[in-house]
Amino acid sequence: MLTDQFLVQLKQKYLDTIAGYNAGAFEKRQWNFLNGAGAVEVNVSRGGFFEKACVSTIRATVVIPGRDYQSTIQWVGIQTFPRNPHVPIFMGVFEHVSEQGLERCPGFFDVYPTIAYEEDRKLIQQKMEAVTKKHGKTYQDLQQGYLKMFQLKEARSGIGYGVGIAFGPEEENAACFEDAAQEIYAAYFHLVDKRKDLKPAADDIARMQEQRREWVRYTFMDNRFFKGGVALGVPHESFMLHMLPPSVIF
Repeated sequence: MLTDQFLVQLKQKYLDTIAGYNAGAFEKRQWNFLNGAGAVEVNVSRGGFFEKACVSTIRATVVIPGRDYQSTIQWVGIQTFPRNPHVPIFMGVFEHVSEQGLERCPGFFDVYPTIAYEEDRKLIQQKMEAVTKKHGKTYQDLQQGYLKMFQLKEARSGIGYGVGIAFGPEEENAACFEDAAQEIYAAYFHLVDKRKDLKPAADDIARMQEQRREWVRYTFMDNRFFKGGVALGVPHESFMLHMLPPSVIF
């Protein structure tokens, strides 16, 4: 499905790492777009560490709303739901878009804690600042892009740390994009290992269930990427399998 070798390798890296924590195989599901414009693959791991984790891909050639030309999109999406509320959720999207003779690399990612640790937030921020400085970009600009993308007024006003990065649709600096993707991978699993042996209390589990309820509400009511993807022909059930928590208690 994917031809971009960086995305192919990144996808495999997440598959291998998640499988190591869950000690089990992934379930693979595949769909065609409802309009025949592309295909979706969702790989789901359910285990003792990650109650649910998904590594998904999309390849499609579509006309994005507001444009009069086609774009070919290669998309890798990551979504994790740890069993332990001390371990944060990760959500990330990494893309390669070919359009009008140009190659672009939009994407976004952030870490979403149930139990927030200021030192963890600062660690991610420092890693992202270092990447952007290396490539002559301003971290605050890319962070503001993330907030704009998710329509948040300020960092941490949503359910994430608000220190992730959003590479906009016109992004062409593949080196910066790839370095940021590698750094957030390393930073996230560093936090996973740092927090995995902490024992949650009953109140921590209750907070995790509250977060999952909000995640479902946000996905269906506010997440414009869910709505936009469905409008482009992505089957509802593939997005729901990728994005929704493993269980929700009301």
